[in-house]
Amino acid sequence: MDSRIQSYLRSVVAAEREAVKAGSYVLYLNPFSDHAYLNYAIPVEGASSGDGAELVAAARERGLVPRLEFIEPCFPWVEDALAPAGFIVEGRLRVMTCSQALDCASPAEIVRVEARSPLVRPAMTATRAAFGEGPPGDDEVEASSGRIVAALVGGEVVGGAGWTRVLDGMSEIVGVGVLEEHRRRGIAGALTAAATRAAFAEGANLALLTPGDDSTARVYERAGFADTSTMLHLRTPD
Repeated sequence: MDSRIQSYLRSVVAAEREAVKAGSYVLYLNPFSDHAYLNYAIPVEGASSGDGAELVAAARERGLVPRLEFIEPCFPWVEDALAPAGFIVEGRLRVMTCSQALDCASPAEIVRVEARSPLVRPAMTATRAAFGEGPPGDDEVEASSGRIVAALVGGEVVGGAGWTRVLDGMSEIVGVGVLEEHRRRGIAGALTAAATRAAFAEGANLALLTPGDDSTARVYERAGFADTSTMLHLRTPD
């Protein structure tokens, strides 16, 4: 299962981003943003060593913070190998999976947001605001895939969630966010369940996600997710 998840995650970023080979790692560059969380490396499949010097150089040459995200059991050597280069653990996250979404009641109306719908911008804006980020740019709105669900309360978009393209029967649930004043009402769980069902409708038989903390994990558990593996995030401190 670890290898299946890692293979899926690699395929998704490889399909959507520029890949830069850097020694034992591949740096994937987001075409729309230089945000640290959207530009990161994954160890090369089958690699068993690598000091990260080429990765650091490739990232800094592009004005990026050297970062990695990967399924930890697939590359147990990486943390120790990169420590001498100054990499630190940014996060060790739970990876949760689901094969059947559960019903989650909430006061919000959950709707599918198709590409180019007038709801794309408010859905993306609400989700980004939930994470303390500014509104999306026009290019991000135009590039929307339509794999979004939004939560409406009184006609106002108060949150959203998305899912990545289905590859090899898998999809990742991403960007589950609800505006602070509407939290703790079951909306995040309902968004998660709706996004998961939408991914299944597109051919997935397994959905995955990575909760930021235990409280968030409990929301996902109510939507049908359970712990499966761990993901390691490493970065240099600069």
